[in-house]
Amino acid sequence: MLFGGETAQSYFEEGLTAAMKGDLEKAIGYFRRAYELDCSLHNAQHQIGRCLLRQGNAEAALPLLRSAAQKMPVSTSPLLDTGFALLQLRHIDEARKTFASLLQTRPDEPRAVMGLAYCAFARGQWETATNLVQRSIEMGRVQFDTHFLLARAADKSDLIDVSTSHYKKAEELINKTIEATPDQAAGYYLRGHVYWGLGQLGAALDDMENAEKHMQPGRRYYAYNESFSSEDICAAKESLRSALTPPPPKG
Repeated sequence: MLFGGETAQSYFEEGLTAAMKGDLEKAIGYFRRAYELDCSLHNAQHQIGRCLLRQGNAEAALPLLRSAAQKMPVSTSPLLDTGFALLQLRHIDEARKTFASLLQTRPDEPRAVMGLAYCAFARGQWETATNLVQRSIEMGRVQFDTHFLLARAADKSDLIDVSTSHYKKAEELINKTIEATPDQAAGYYLRGHVYWGLGQLGAALDDMENAEKHMQPGRRYYAYNESFSSEDICAAKESLRSALTPPPPKG
């Protein structure tokens, strides 16, 4: 018996708690039961889509997020998550249109600006991506994803001081994530890439190994708008080991 009884709201709240702890399968079960008990609780459908997105299953998440966005037109979150699902599926043009259309009605939405920045980054438009992330920061978004994307876009634009500064800010924020959830692979994987960007290759390799240790077999992960699998970790480890191996002596 749930604390609040067998009600849709009780299952919904249990789902939120499970999702916060990273237990996404359990969260999906709670949200589905909540939606079964109250089909007007469209936020439950939205949360199922978000959990699937966090599992790296954008294909299954997309129709649920689109449906929730239609049923919850006042809320921006379902439409934003729809855009990020499209990004995960590499439907860049459609994602860009989704974020741009939202900004026409909600020009103060920094996550939509971030969405456009990710689209620009995916297209290799480094300067545009840098400018868009900086705009989202000016609008008040100062989370890991903003600093991590800005660091990489600035690096591609040869803005080394800007890149280093934001890699360090990203490191501070992801450290807090790892402290809060030390058994989750995503934090180590992302911090590994932060260290890699800072040139700290040994620390980056250590984090990739920690990420691999906490990976669930066969699962694809999605955190802070970054998607990865065990194959990505293996490839990163191989590249880092190669970079750390001294070249053979000449002659």
